[in-house]
Amino acid sequence: MSQSGRRRGLLLMAAGVAVLAIGGGGLILSQVKPTAWTMARARATSDKADARAAEFEKALAAAVHQVRGPEPWAIAIDPADLNGWLAQRWRAWAEFAQDAIPDDLREQPLEHVALAIEQEGSLLVMLARHGRVDWCRLTVVGEPGSVGVEVTGVGVGALPVPVAIADSLAGDLGSLRDGVPPVTLADGRTVRVLDLAFQDGSIVVQCRTDAAPP
Repeated sequence: MSQSGRRRGLLLMAAGVAVLAIGGGGLILSQVKPTAWTMARARATSDKADARAAEFEKALAAAVHQVRGPEPWAIAIDPADLNGWLAQRWRAWAEFAQDAIPDDLREQPLEHVALAIEQEGSLLVMLARHGRVDWCRLTVVGEPGSVGVEVTGVGVGALPVPVAIADSLAGDLGSLRDGVPPVTLADGRTVRVLDLAFQDGSIVVQCRTDAAPP
């Protein structure tokens, strides 16, 4: 696994270690599933979830591949739509598009991930592992044109990890602050993320599509 993959794994693994260090009471709290997780997964795995995930995938692909001028454009993503897509279609898509996805990302169990915006300005990322739900909170850093995210909190179930550990993890995951790499489309055009916000219940992404090189 690459260094970036190990760093991503460290975030959630260290949260589990912290629970064991705290003891039995912490272990009980760690088994409590956050309300945000329960609500997100209920919709992501409902009867119509696969159909909604397919519609979301088509809409997102159309937005990304649309022929555009040099002006920035933006898209607002409902975390519920993204959760459904991860639960229903991520694994098959990762295998189908494996040449376009880094190995360390393709190996991540994103089908067990759920996202929520329950605090304005931050994104809650939750992962089900071994009967518990590990989570971290991300906020946007940087300036428009050079944005990234940083970890501002981690925890397991209803148990936050001590701040000292969270700060250490945030420092170790410093590469997340470097921004989102550009996406090169099949026709040679490049989509770049200029800005990112977690607001009004949506993940708002501002992008620019650059023409293919001559």
